[in-house]
Amino acid sequence: MKNSYMFLSLMCISLAGAEEAPLLENYTMNHKISYEKVSISDKEDMGLVGLGVLFDFNEYWYGGVGLYGAVDGKRGGFFTIGAESGFQFPIAENFQLKSGLFLGAGGGGSAPQGGGLMLRPYIEGDYCSKDFVFGVGVGHISFPNGDIESTQLYVSVEVPTNGDYLQGHYFSNSILSGLGSDLLSTKEVEASFLVEHYLPSSGSLNTDGNAKTESFTLAGVEFDSFKNEHMYTFVQMAGAGGGQADGYMEVLGGLGYRYQLGTLPFYFDVQGALGASGGGKVDTGGGLVYKVQAGLDTKLTDHLTLGIKGGIIDAFNGTFKAAAYSATIGYETTIMDHMPSNGNGYSVQPNAWTFRMIHKSHLDSNNLFKDAEKNRQIDLLGFAIDRYLDEHYYLTGQSFWAYNGDAGGYAEGIVGVGYHSDPYGKFSLYTEALGGVGGGGGINIGGGFFASLGGGVIYNLDRNWEGHLGGTYVRSKNGTFSTYDIVFGVGYKFSLLEKK
Repeated sequence: MKNSYMFLSLMCISLAGAEEAPLLENYTMNHKISYEKVSISDKEDMGLVGLGVLFDFNEYWYGGVGLYGAVDGKRGGFFTIGAESGFQFPIAENFQLKSGLFLGAGGGGSAPQGGGLMLRPYIEGDYCSKDFVFGVGVGHISFPNGDIESTQLYVSVEVPTNGDYLQGHYFSNSILSGLGSDLLSTKEVEASFLVEHYLPSSGSLNTDGNAKTESFTLAGVEFDSFKNEHMYTFVQMAGAGGGQADGYMEVLGGLGYRYQLGTLPFYFDVQGALGASGGGKVDTGGGLVYKVQAGLDTKLTDHLTLGIKGGIIDAFNGTFKAAAYSATIGYETTIMDHMPSNGNGYSVQPNAWTFRMIHKSHLDSNNLFKDAEKNRQIDLLGFAIDRYLDEHYYLTGQSFWAYNGDAGGYAEGIVGVGYHSDPYGKFSLYTEALGGVGGGGGINIGGGFFASLGGGVIYNLDRNWEGHLGGTYVRSKNGTFSTYDIVFGVGYKFSLLEKK
C-alpha cells in the first residue's frame, strides 16, 4: 500500500492547487516523439521510441501523458505508459532548457522490469522554430523493483498546436452567449472503436521458435485528425483478446487518405502506419512493424461512421507477418478553436469531457497468476477519458498498467459506458459497465477479453476538479481470472465546442 499512498499524495497536491479560472481558456498542446538506446545489460541495448501529449500550464510549467515502446533489439512488446511533468526556461533567442520526470508503469518482452514501475528524469536542450521544437537530452531510466537502469542520450521533435476549451462541464447552448468571435478555426477529428483479426503467414513463429499458426483478434481504439478534406494522421492502440496471444499489443501511427466515391455515401480509405508491437509470444523481433490497409468507409449519420479494411502487418526484424482485417465504428466531429460570429452558417454546442488519473488494485486472489504460488495484490496506474452524451451518461476509454505486485508487463485497455447521478451537495454517485482486453505479466487472463461492473462516489471539489473512490468486479471470458478492485483517482472536467 506504500505505493498507493504515494500516488494519493501526488493527487492531493494537484487538487490543492485547483482554483477557479476564466471560463474560456486557450491551450497549447505539444505532440512529442523521441528515440533513445537503453542499456538492458552489459551486452544488450533496446531502442525505445517515446510518444507524448504535453500541455503548457503556464510559460514555464508543462505536463501530460507519455508512452514508450521498444522498436529495436529483441524486446518487442515492451511498453510503458505514464504521466510526465517538467519545467522549461528560455536561455537565448529560439533556445530553451527543460528538465522533467516521467513516472509510469509497464514492461514486457521478457525484460527484467520487475513489478513494472518506471522512472525517467531527464534534462534537455531545445531549438524552437515556428512549427517545430528540436531537442537533444540526457535521460535516466530506472525500474526500482526491477533490474533495468540506464543513462543515455536521446533526440526529440515536438509539434505545438493551439485551441480553446471551456473549464468545467456544460450541456446547454445558453452558455455560449457572449463568447462570439470573428476568429474561427476548425479541426475535423474522429475517434473509433477498432476490432482487428490477424491471420499469420506460414513463416510466422512464436518467440519459442514454434510456428505461429493460430489467428488472433484484437480490440482497441483509433484517433484521426484531418489535415484537409482527404488527408489525415492517425494513431491506433490495440491489444489481443482472442487466439492464444494475450499480452500482444501494438501502438501505431501513420497517414491516411480518404476519397468519396462520386456522390455515393462511401469513401475509399487507405492507411500506412509504423509503430511498436509485440508480446503474447508473437515474434516481432525488436518490435518495429509496419501496416498497410485499404477499404471502405461510410457515414451512418452526420457523426457516426462505419469502416472495413484489409491489408498486411509485418515485423521488420522478426518473423511475424499476417493478413490484417479490421472494422471500425467511429464518431466524427468538428472542434471549434474559436466561437463563430453570427451569420457564418455554423451551429455550435458544448460537449463535456473528463480526463481522469486513476490508481487501481486487483485484490489478492488465488487465480490471478498462471503460477498459482505467485498470487498477490496487483497495483496499476491508469488514465481514463470520458465523453458525456448528456448530463448523466458518458462513454469512457481507459488504460491501466501494472507497476507493483511482480506483474510488470501486464496491461489493460478498456471501453464502456457510465452513469453519473445528480449531485447531493458536493457528492455524486457513478456506475460503469466495461469490457476490454488485457494480458502479459504472467496473468491468467485466457485469450485476453474481460468484463467488469462497478461504481462509487464522486466528490466535486469545484467546477474543474473531482475526486472519486469506488470498486469493481472483474472476470475474464476464457481464463479463470476474477477479482475485486479498489479504485481511486482525480479528474479534470472540461468542455469542447463542437459543430452540430
